[in-house]
This record gives sequence, C-alpha cells and structure tokens, in this order.
Amino acid sequence: MIGTERLLLRPYEPGDVPAILALSADPDVRRFIGNLPDSEEGAWTRVLRCAGHWSLFGFGTLAVVERAGGRVIGEVGAGFFRRGVDPVLDSVPEASWLFASDVCGRGLAFEAMTGLLRWLAQATPHDRVACLVEPVNLPSLKLAEKLGLRWIKDLSYREKSFVLLASPTRPPAGARPAPR
Repeated sequence: MIGTERLLLRPYEPGDVPAILALSADPDVRRFIGNLPDSEEGAWTRVLRCAGHWSLFGFGTLAVVERAGGRVIGEVGAGFFRRGVDPVLDSVPEASWLFASDVCGRGLAFEAMTGLLRWLAQATPHDRVACLVEPVNLPSLKLAEKLGLRWIKDLSYREKSFVLLASPTRPPAGARPAPR
C-alpha cells in the first residue's frame, strides 16, 4: 500500500499472525507497548481490529515489511483509540509504531512513519496527529520530535505517566524539530 526505499507498509493479513506473535514476544517491544497479544487468538484479534479500523475510517495500522527478505519487522499506524484522557488525543488520529529490537538504530521507524504521515496528510482530511509516549521511552520521544510532533502536556493513562505530543499542522515531508 505505501512504499518507501527499504519498506512496504501494508494492511495485516491472516498469515501475519506468527509475525505479530514474534514482535509481541520481543522483550524490548513489550517494555513500552501495552496490550500486545500473547496468544494466537490475541494476534488474530489484532489482525481483525486493524482491518475493522481501516473499514470504518479509511486508515489504521499497517504491517511494516522489509523489501529485502519480506520479513514483517514492525507496525505503524494512525487510529482513533478513544482513550478518553485528553480532547486532543481523541480528536485527531493517534500515531503509533513498534519495531523488532534487532532492526532499531537503522532509521527504519523514521522512514516508515514519514511514509505513513505523508500518505495520511494526502489521503485523509486530518491535518494533525498526536501520540502518547512514556517519558522513559527516549527513542520514541526522539522519533516523535524528529517527525515534527511537539510536547502538549504530561498526563496519566492506566496509572502510568505519558507525554502527549501532537503535530501543529500537517507533518511536512521529512519534518525535523525546530531548535529549542
């Protein structure tokens, strides 16, 4: 669906259940991401949930596949998750990402999210995205800032501390943060 230099971003397929379970079993992925499936049934439910979001809103979560080798190495998305913690988060698509720990540090998350955000800005009426990141998740905070998302406020969700970040307007291609 969305192609970048090294990646293909596409909707999850029924055959992706083992890849979802492998990502979910990665301790570095689980460290900051809640609600990950720990069974085949849970992974299947994730595939169905993602398909349902696309069906209702015309956007959602995508599997990130390396062009070289065809392996699912992560997922990126934007969705309405109705967390009920802040009006900004409930009024714009919430950006999300997760990647296998063995591919971190190669710029793939930035490449995938830049492709997704560019597509979202062109294909939907949404001119902003937001995200929740734990303050101790420094790699994700750096990625969010590199994508042009800015701090809105600190908040609590499910008894954990989070940072709410949002884009001021449509994210420009290859957006980088302004100097502080």
